[in-house]
Amino acid sequence: MASTLRTDQNRLLVMEAVTRFGAGDIAGFTELLGDEFVSHNPRVAHDPAIQSGRQAFADFLSGPGSAHLRDATVEAKHVLADGDLVAVHTHVAAPQGDLATVDLFRVDVGKIVEHWDVVQPVPDDVLHPHGMF
Repeated sequence: MASTLRTDQNRLLVMEAVTRFGAGDIAGFTELLGDEFVSHNPRVAHDPAIQSGRQAFADFLSGPGSAHLRDATVEAKHVLADGDLVAVHTHVAAPQGDLATVDLFRVDVGKIVEHWDVVQPVPDDVLHPHGMF
């Protein structure tokens, strides 16, 4: 069973990362990533022989393919934390259209060391009264 203190610390770290990312502070966000960071996002080009996963992710977030994210507002709607894993369900309001995302982070010794994400466009019309968030 994960300690409550560690779970709370990891939750706070990830929420700080989400806040920095939402403010467009890519350098500040990157500071929270561990040296051996791994992203499972298939759009992040990463050859470990050439650069670290941390640098590859920073390059991805700073590159043209992520411009819509840098211009977006990010609001955390739900946070689940258990030990070294923290999941954040967010509403990303981007100029090209809103997104519903779930990011799963693994934390080790005060740094984010692994990341998975699922991204879904928010449709104009939802076929039920529950919304996306």
